[in-house]
Amino acid sequence: MDNTISRILAKVYENYRGFNEGAVADYIPELTSVDPNWYGICVFTTDGYGYAIGDAEQPFTIQSISKAFTFGMILDDHGPKAVDARIGVEPSGEAFNSISLDPETGRPLNPMINAGAIAATGMVQGSGFEDRFERIRSRFSAFAGSELSVDEAVYRSESATGFRNRAIAYLLRNVEKLDDPVDEAVEVYFKQCSILVTCRDLAVMAASLANGGVNPVTGERVLQPENVEKVLSVMSTCGMYDYSGEWIFRVGLPAKSGVGGGVLGVLPGQLGVAVFSPRLDVKGNSVRGVKTFVELSQSFNLHLFNYPVVSGHVIRRHYKLSDVGSNRQRLKSHHDTIREHGDAVRVIELQGDIFFTAMERLVRLQTELFDSTNTFVVDLTRVSLIDRATEDILLTVASDISDAGKRLIVIDPSEVIDRGRFDSESVNVAFSSDLDTALEFCEDQLIDKHVEAPMVSGLVPFHDFELFQSLDSNELSRIEGLLEMESFDRDCKIVEQGEDPDYMYLLAKGSVGIHLSPSNGAPRGQRVAAFCPGVCFGDLAVVDGSNRSADVWANEPSTCYLFSLASLARLAEEEPVIHSKILRNILLINIDRLRRCNQEIGSLKS
Repeated sequence: MDNTISRILAKVYENYRGFNEGAVADYIPELTSVDPNWYGICVFTTDGYGYAIGDAEQPFTIQSISKAFTFGMILDDHGPKAVDARIGVEPSGEAFNSISLDPETGRPLNPMINAGAIAATGMVQGSGFEDRFERIRSRFSAFAGSELSVDEAVYRSESATGFRNRAIAYLLRNVEKLDDPVDEAVEVYFKQCSILVTCRDLAVMAASLANGGVNPVTGERVLQPENVEKVLSVMSTCGMYDYSGEWIFRVGLPAKSGVGGGVLGVLPGQLGVAVFSPRLDVKGNSVRGVKTFVELSQSFNLHLFNYPVVSGHVIRRHYKLSDVGSNRQRLKSHHDTIREHGDAVRVIELQGDIFFTAMERLVRLQTELFDSTNTFVVDLTRVSLIDRATEDILLTVASDISDAGKRLIVIDPSEVIDRGRFDSESVNVAFSSDLDTALEFCEDQLIDKHVEAPMVSGLVPFHDFELFQSLDSNELSRIEGLLEMESFDRDCKIVEQGEDPDYMYLLAKGSVGIHLSPSNGAPRGQRVAAFCPGVCFGDLAVVDGSNRSADVWANEPSTCYLFSLASLARLAEEEPVIHSKILRNILLINIDRLRRCNQEIGSLKS
């Protein structure tokens, strides 16, 4: 069945399907041949999902909607300063073909009227008519995510009747806002207006603007992010000609219309909308298009200035390392040290799109915790976007933390942060691709600082393992005769998921990772835990006889004492007291692990 969005679009479509006010454009003879009953609606989201109804695949000429995208092109090519010298950004309050030039500078008032659009097309780079037009067609195609063509009949019709536009062009040349050859610029303009698009094409083009200049279907960057805001700003104030004020009041979206019957609207960060219906009102805007947008804006709450309040949950949670640690299993004494001193490490998890208000909440929390915290871990795993200005604030936060002799670690697997900006001797920032690795690092720092002789080098003697605590010297001697020793190279698989248990492993040197078996053909699956020297693994499977529940890989050259299932069985027969003590120690070790897990779960829920 159709989802809710599709049903709402269908309802709006039916509301105006029989609405026949307005007339097709006739100042370009070829446009009178279109079917006035064509009507299509298309919505495209910034994650590349589309909804369409009606004549959404019917080609028509883009006409003045092209002005917005050509304006973006020249901003990319020349920069805002050079463009501003030739084209203004003030609403004209007049018809699209009015001769609106600033009386002091001679600039067209904005790029959305014909005078400004011709000046913009004149700035498109190229070595001649074909080259300049092909650059435009190619860029428009990138915006649409499909190869666009030209309606040659409409182009010829526009060229044959475009006397007013030629007059505007020569007037622009007279005030030095258009370079020679004037006729070439005008012909490129006529042809760009004759590019064929569908309602779907326009919706994707709009979504590309909503997505910060990246086509959400192809993933290609089609406009520099700093110029997207400039294009949308002019669309907001000038895109609907002398109806622009009424439009922004009633619909509230940056938009652009064309006399071919298309209307394009953009909700930044969320979606693009396009409507196609050829009958126009006296201002040159699609009658059905305007009415459709008004109803869609109300139905979907699209008005730009009716934005939602920033979620109070942008800070997903925050906690201390003493409450929630990494998945690395360590000596009990090391875990006790982390629990005792971990209050000085604070983890702050963020989520969603981070703009000023959201970053302000992080700054407020960071200030509140500053005196009691030595290391801040900011987790951006669930963050999809940080704008440049907000990144500047984070850079200042990083500088303040560094100046105080403290450390900032940023978890940024999707690289939403421009890391190069944080690469400075004055800013003590470390980046990590996952939270668990960062927590392990923080734990290692605490152990190095607070444990007088951490067992992280050489071989941990077998009698220091918790597995053998409470055994006397004679009992330890008996155990020593049962142990084997084996070394493993880096990236060696020590244990394979599903195999029968044969040994308990006592990690004397190195480190190992516990991984689920991969399901996608990768050499290793997801890591779920890691073990340090002094810790045993494989003990539960040996005790209860179940198959191995995960793969174990050597992260570095490692050495283990091996305590076999056969040796444990022999102890049960020959040394039942020792056997009982070992089983009790296995139970205590796993009780301690379970207790830490419960404490962490409780901390995360609070």
